[in-house]
Amino acid sequence: MLIPQPMLAWRRALQFAPDSSLDESWFRSYEGSEYEGENSIDMQAIDRPDSSYDFISFSLVLEFVPDDRRAFAELVRVGSDDLILHITFNSGLTDEQSTHTDEPSGEFGIYHDYGRDFEERFGTVERGLSTLIVQMPDPVTGDTTYPFCFLCRRRNDAQTLAAAFEAEPAASVESFTPVRA
Repeated sequence: MLIPQPMLAWRRALQFAPDSSLDESWFRSYEGSEYEGENSIDMQAIDRPDSSYDFISFSLVLEFVPDDRRAFAELVRVGSDDLILHITFNSGLTDEQSTHTDEPSGEFGIYHDYGRDFEERFGTVERGLSTLIVQMPDPVTGDTTYPFCFLCRRRNDAQTLAAAFEAEPAASVESFTPVRA
């Protein structure tokens, strides 16, 4: 993982869906949620107090959530003032515009196919979240289809992440939208 270890060591993490690119030992505390598993958390109604987590990760998950805006609001609610959201979108963010359906569609039954307008859909700027999109090989599979997206409440976290990824020859920072000081 290219995220500097000191950024993670003190954070309380929540991870939706297993993803072997993260290691729970990197965090002060870690909670994993697997759909229909033993600790299945409904992303649309997270039964946790406000500000419970400092790092929330979900790869290829939000596309399958019927009310993605409600889920995003919940993720931000349970995130602390030091929140970093680590997201991988199924679409690869290749289109300018997202598409949304009321019923699951396509081969995998998704509700949302996100485009570059995802920041508008979730009001990231209004929520004070800096956005960093990084293209690099997946640390587990080597696949380069899905960019990594980081949304940070603290601008300096976003800047530290951008610097770490810019220093990696296999990575390229596709976009960086800093907000708030």
